[in-house]
Amino acid sequence: MKGALLVAVVVLLHLAVFAWLPPEALAGYRVASRITFKAATAAACLWAAGTLSPGDYMRPFWTLLGASYLLLTAAEPVVCAALAGGDQERADGLAAAFLLAGNLVSVGASALLAFAYRAAGVGLAHGSRLAWIAVGLVAVAIPGYGIEREVARALRSGAFEAWASVASYVCDALVFVLLVPVMRFALQLAGGKLARPWWAFAAGTLAWLLFDATEPLAAVAPGAPVAMASEAARTLGTLLTGLAAVYAWVLVAEARAERVAVPP
Repeated sequence: MKGALLVAVVVLLHLAVFAWLPPEALAGYRVASRITFKAATAAACLWAAGTLSPGDYMRPFWTLLGASYLLLTAAEPVVCAALAGGDQERADGLAAAFLLAGNLVSVGASALLAFAYRAAGVGLAHGSRLAWIAVGLVAVAIPGYGIEREVARALRSGAFEAWASVASYVCDALVFVLLVPVMRFALQLAGGKLARPWWAFAAGTLAWLLFDATEPLAAVAPGAPVAMASEAARTLGTLLTGLAAVYAWVLVAEARAERVAVPP
């Protein structure tokens, strides 16, 4: 569990810097840290995919998840402003498009994973339907206020950017729901090594739901506590996903080392 401890330390250091920096320096740090964390997670996912053979069913999952985080990195305003050549309207449109694409690709990756587990009959048992319902309720309840606010804003403005924001909330909820068969399998493995990637990925997905719940609160309750909670959830969601990819890569590396160690 050294990886989880390392993520916790990085998040705490990040929040300490976040609280310490003066407002004029904080904006630049926030942009740099978001791009760094998302790009690192994208690299970890793509690296995990690259260690697997072309026919491995997990390779498309990690590839799509890495592509998702690359798109979310590209959705950062400073990146879109550079791509748009200073045209703010075009930059806003690009950010919304990248955000929408990144979230849709993430749902696609999770759907591939869930269908693979269901097709294999792994992690399914009596009461599975109740698990889907319970997880679905949680996925909607946690970011409920944010979804309601974004839908109202989208209906008022009709802007593509507003609807892309709504879609991002819905996609986070769908990814969480699609984890049901995977987490039922992880529960059977308890704390074993094989379960670590899925515990980390599930925790990261839950953190993104908490970000969806806290981020809109800044408009009604501005202040440091809400801002810190939102930043913590965003950072945890990103880094825990990267940690899941690292755990997966370690499993593959250990399995290959054991095969080499076994005499023919």
